[in-house]
Amino acid sequence: MTTIKIPYGQGYLTGELPGNIKVQEAAPREVAGVPDAAAEVRRALEQPTGNRGLEELRGARRVVIVVSDLTRPVPNEIILLVLLEKLNAIGIKDEQITILVGAGLHRPAPPEEFPQIVGTAIAARVKVISHDAYAPGILQPVGVSSRGTPIWINRHYLEADGRILIGMIDPHQIVGYSAGAKSLVIGCGGEATIRANHAHLVEPEATLGRVEGNPAREDIDEIGGLVGINLIINVVLNSHKGIVRAVAGHYLAAHRAGVAIARQVCEVPVPEIADLVIASPGGFPKDINLYQAQKGLAHAARVVKEGGVIILGAECREGAGEDRFLAGMQAGSTPEEVIAAFRKKEFQMGQHKAFLWCRSLVRARVIVVGDGVDDELARVVMVRKAPSLQAAIEMALQELPGAKVATVMPKANSTIPEL
Repeated sequence: MTTIKIPYGQGYLTGELPGNIKVQEAAPREVAGVPDAAAEVRRALEQPTGNRGLEELRGARRVVIVVSDLTRPVPNEIILLVLLEKLNAIGIKDEQITILVGAGLHRPAPPEEFPQIVGTAIAARVKVISHDAYAPGILQPVGVSSRGTPIWINRHYLEADGRILIGMIDPHQIVGYSAGAKSLVIGCGGEATIRANHAHLVEPEATLGRVEGNPAREDIDEIGGLVGINLIINVVLNSHKGIVRAVAGHYLAAHRAGVAIARQVCEVPVPEIADLVIASPGGFPKDINLYQAQKGLAHAARVVKEGGVIILGAECREGAGEDRFLAGMQAGSTPEEVIAAFRKKEFQMGQHKAFLWCRSLVRARVIVVGDGVDDELARVVMVRKAPSLQAAIEMALQELPGAKVATVMPKANSTIPEL
């Protein structure tokens, strides 16, 4: 027997596969984290890529620093402690600084989460607020991109004369890789902006791992330039959430330098296509709900045989995570019907996840192991539910009597498997 262990929430799921099945792992390459994370952030800030780095902010009266919400495991506290030290050194005081949680269309981060997001010391030291795309008066128009995307951005960001983005460069199924200007345009944008941008997902070039020639990523980058970004600080993390490399500087040049490093970590060869894929988004917070866990399912679908089985181990402590995702799933009684319904009507955020989810269901049968996925939720999202990883494996093997190959993806959200 071969023992399988995958992240699940803040713990693990374990199970066993019979010895006659070849097991291959597709995971981010094991790259050591830097010995001193703070020193690496300091190095990046002192050796900026593409501009003068922090000197771009000297003399700023109001500085806004955008960070991700809890769905992204960005080491914000480490980055912010160094950044605040550097800002203070060029004459920018703590009281001139606001940290804006770029929640996008996720629920706004409540104040009780701020210490988790930025660290207890930072939350007590600097003003922290959360983006809320639906709060009255919070958005202001900036213009329209060349692709016709209406640009609505959080007013707190626009009112600042010093603008910094902090993010983590990770694979993204629509814009290729996350971070860079995405922290602003999607993290601090309005629904009209995000909807128009993400509508590009039906185009074949808007895909996992592709940056250049990707219409969704190019739209984001153009908007970032139109709105204005003084500085980004992005990190590439290893599978243990340690910093492999930090990049800082111009929002395009530094981001692309970081993407080149992320490719070396995230893009991995897989010897052959599998009958069965056992995938985890990577544990908390990437499996906080099905809305986030969908990414892991999409990555797994790249390397499963048509008609095969994917087991998705995702805790989903917040259940589905988005009512519009469920509404999209209820637009048809089969995955094919959901996809057809999505294509027929005007693009709607939230429901795009149903389209993406069903693209995977069309390729493979899916079994979910998740405490937050009850029978009714499993029915709506058209999957079967198993009480444990071992039970899911036994269900899958009953349906795959001739199975020869299984691929295990313990960090599926952060893995781009290449056959």
